[in-house]
Amino acid sequence: MDDASDFDRDVDDSMRLFERARVGSAMPLTPTRPARVLLVLDGSDQDPTSIASALHLRETCNTETLVLDAREVPAGDSPEDNTESSTPSPATELATNTAGKITGSRAISRPPGESFEAILDSLKTHDVNLVIVPSPFGRSFEKVGADSVGTTIDVLLSRCAVPFLVIRHPEQTLADCSQRVSVLVGSECDVENRAAAWAFGLARPGGEVSLNLVVEKEHFENVRAILESVDPGKQFNVDMLADVLAKTHQNLHAAMVKTAEDLGVRYHLMPQPGETAPPNPLSDTHKQMLVLPLEVDDRFTQGFVIDRIRRSPHPVLVVAGHVKATEAS
Repeated sequence: MDDASDFDRDVDDSMRLFERARVGSAMPLTPTRPARVLLVLDGSDQDPTSIASALHLRETCNTETLVLDAREVPAGDSPEDNTESSTPSPATELATNTAGKITGSRAISRPPGESFEAILDSLKTHDVNLVIVPSPFGRSFEKVGADSVGTTIDVLLSRCAVPFLVIRHPEQTLADCSQRVSVLVGSECDVENRAAAWAFGLARPGGEVSLNLVVEKEHFENVRAILESVDPGKQFNVDMLADVLAKTHQNLHAAMVKTAEDLGVRYHLMPQPGETAPPNPLSDTHKQMLVLPLEVDDRFTQGFVIDRIRRSPHPVLVVAGHVKATEAS
């Protein structure tokens, strides 16, 4: 089925069983809210948006904020150039001044190494349950845009054990974007419920949360090629893949319905083909936050998350599958 409108219509039709899901016995999710935040600065024009996000979380969740200046240390100033190579650098003026703007915050020293190493090492030393980090790190989003998410984000996607909020366009503030929070799911993932709990925890009172089931055309074509090679006499269509997604996510949908009812938040199920799912297009000025569950060992999920971050002007919360076992869900 090549026509985009036909593809869209088939997905919607085959997903209608979701709206008929029985939710009477479903247990609501426990919303997850940040308690202690690591605010990462890069010296770019994205810093004010990151700081505004930390201020919003302080006002709404009473968070404690640790401020880290993770910029690369100039040659000759790095601890690695000195005898005490493992000694963290003192907190910079940028970190100290920023901490002075946020109630309940303090600047922390920068561990040696590249930016991603400084962030990951700080997470080993300080117990936080959310990281705020700009992307592309150390570069202006206005100048780089969708061309790259940056090396720092690439590494965090593989190694960060803590959910992290990726800050993108300066005009897309967390305070505005938390009025509508979209959980994007491209395939079954073990961390979906955890991601949905974060979505409800960060959504504004009276706001809107959606579960966007995304059927990527490339994924559909790959699955069809495999199944039709196994059974050449049977034609595989998008309805079959959409039905599988519906059945595997029915429990999550039911739980989100219950949670929304308890919190007084509007909830919508939005099955969508990949080309119309958010963020679309990059220049979209609509304010929303995207929540992406990440199965780090799944190449399809990895690619799905990276592509969404790369194209998104909106804040993106990544909730990875290798989170700490002690983290609240």
